[in-house]
Amino acid sequence: MRLMHTDPYAARGLDEQTLGKLAALGDLILGAEFNVTGIDEPEEIERRHFLDSLSLLDLGPVLSATTLVDIGSGAGLPALVLALALPGAVISAVESQRKKCAFIEAATQHLGVRNVTVWCARAEDHGQGSGWQAYDVALSRAVAPLAVVAEYSLPLLRLGGTMVAMKGAISDQERIQGERALGILGADGLNEIQLHPFEGAENRWAFLATKTRPTPTAYPRRPGVPSKRPLGM
Repeated sequence: MRLMHTDPYAARGLDEQTLGKLAALGDLILGAEFNVTGIDEPEEIERRHFLDSLSLLDLGPVLSATTLVDIGSGAGLPALVLALALPGAVISAVESQRKKCAFIEAATQHLGVRNVTVWCARAEDHGQGSGWQAYDVALSRAVAPLAVVAEYSLPLLRLGGTMVAMKGAISDQERIQGERALGILGADGLNEIQLHPFEGAENRWAFLATKTRPTPTAYPRRPGVPSKRPLGM
């Protein structure tokens, strides 16, 4: 796949070798046996997946993290893109669908990416197991309402770690419920930062919360419960 947007890559310090691997990832997405991302146009893959993922590098907690987890990674986005851009970071891709897990694993082998581990599991299961308090940053892209994302994310974070939820604009109700959930889970306050992945991009936001207290061991609840009975109601 040919990459068309040169300036955003240069601004974030990606070299020619990294861009070659990013283009190869685009070829893998386009050539997959199933529609792994829901998008099959090369320019849209570049804009809505690659550049959107790379806009996370504009956030200090992401840029400085040594361990990150991508919740609901799908085709490995943003996990694979960030792994290419941040070779010194260790990144976990948590994805529950086996065929998508297999795609991410195959992509890591094809691209020679050595800093991504795939966990084929629900976020709740990972948070109740080896992922408990294991990460500096917990990422998600348009996964669920904020209160649900909070319960997926906060148990995975070390003290001082940061939840980064990429979403469109949210309602006052979603914000209030999300802040209540964060308070239960060990974070005080919620910051929002508008992201600018490419020229003309609109309504792209990152919602950040820092874990300041240990998450109670009752969380995350068993798989499916966070989405059925969100905290903060």
